[in-house]
Amino acid sequence: MAKRLLRKALSAPGLLRVVRGCFDEVEDPAPGRKFSLSDCLMSGLAVFGLKYPSLLRFDRDARTDETVRANLRALYAIERAPCDTALRERLDEVDPRELRGVFKRVFAALQRGKGLEGFTCLGDMSPSRGESGPGGSERVVRHPRL
Repeated sequence: MAKRLLRKALSAPGLLRVVRGCFDEVEDPAPGRKFSLSDCLMSGLAVFGLKYPSLLRFDRDARTDETVRANLRALYAIERAPCDTALRERLDEVDPRELRGVFKRVFAALQRGKGLEGFTCLGDMSPSRGESGPGGSERVVRHPRL
């Protein structure tokens, strides 16, 4: 049962809830605007997650396509998506360093749930000890799997 709950937390909706929670904590540089900063940040994420080619296309579909609006509400917890201009203006005000915590929390959740175990860096290749870092060689040495 615990494993099932853990996997649920690592699902797309679960991870999007983590992201939304983090976005809710980001200080709004201009509170009281028509669209909340959280909705704007989640809309920006939705543009990438739903693979929109442009903000204008996202804007159009968010206003006219009921399926898109339902997905924005259900997955991204966005009640009303901002238009492309409002989205640009709001996101331009955000210091990217404020968003670092989002990456850390999602990465921590993936680590806790062992969601990263299947990924390795360079397969069985890694930099030789003492050969990476400032002034070190960029040579990569093949190490046998243990």
